[in-house]
Amino acid sequence: MDIKLRPLKLTDADYMKEFTEDEDISRNLLFTRYPFPTENMISFIKTSWEDKRNIHYAIANENDEYIGTISLKNISYIDKNAEYAIVTRKKYWGLNVASLATDKILNYGFYTLNLNKIYLNVLSSNLRAIRFYKKYGFNQEAIFKKHVYRNGDYVDLIWFSYFKNDFNDKRFKP
Repeated sequence: MDIKLRPLKLTDADYMKEFTEDEDISRNLLFTRYPFPTENMISFIKTSWEDKRNIHYAIANENDEYIGTISLKNISYIDKNAEYAIVTRKKYWGLNVASLATDKILNYGFYTLNLNKIYLNVLSSNLRAIRFYKKYGFNQEAIFKKHVYRNGDYVDLIWFSYFKNDFNDKRFKP
């Protein structure tokens, strides 16, 4: 499957609702712990067009259909690091979309933004995502024990990172 990263569009908001309405997805996201109405999604999209500290792209297929969102957040140009995030629609799970989109955003982060480190955090209960991050090559750095209150219980938050010098596969370099 061919994918591209593009700016978010207002029409993507309808697809983004799947993240809050589908329990398989929403139980693993921190922002779904409180109501997230369509107006908030539209505001998120509009803000993404001008925000320089947080870069949010739509992952889209060859027909420009919205597949998910991939981000570099909290970009520190001084420390040369940023936080990675990704979420995809369930119908695209298992189609290598996350790997392809991650290739593109890490390449952008390391070679366009000249970052040294891209990091992420994930709930310890999100086993599917943890398997992906490890398979992709992210390295676990830390565990914040019982850090997040989710569904009546405290859950660990696991931190992963990827360093530019480890991102050395020739196919990614500009």
